[in-house]
Amino acid sequence: MKKDYYKILGVKKDASQDEIKKAYRKLAIKYHPDKNPGDKKAEEMFKDAAEAYEVLGDEKKRADYDNPASNFDFKMSGGPDFSSMNMEDILKHMNGFGFDFDFGGSRKPKHVEGSSIRITFKLTLEEMFNGTVKKFKYKRFEP
Repeated sequence: MKKDYYKILGVKKDASQDEIKKAYRKLAIKYHPDKNPGDKKAEEMFKDAAEAYEVLGDEKKRADYDNPASNFDFKMSGGPDFSSMNMEDILKHMNGFGFDFDFGGSRKPKHVEGSSIRITFKLTLEEMFNGTVKKFKYKRFEP
């Protein structure tokens, strides 16, 4: 029996892509592992929401999922198996909603003028999704 992705995200079957995206973001914030450390139920809800968004957020997969004549299987549709992924892998797959997260320096940064300047900010998940303005001061030495 297939999962009811609409129920998981809490949206109607005729929901727009924007409504689906908003519902997913809301659940991702609510059940994110950083907000619920060690909570297995929250981790499962986060994984289910990611899987639901992976299907409903893609028009072709959604059409296949909605078609009663198709025997839609998420794993067979080319989707990843979120049940066997850890949170870092899920966020890498979802690309952090358009944010380019660097987990453990897995990418080689290209050299950019001024790239020796590094400033680290702590941001909450809400600040990343909704945007924020942070002011900072730094000292620089000129020759």
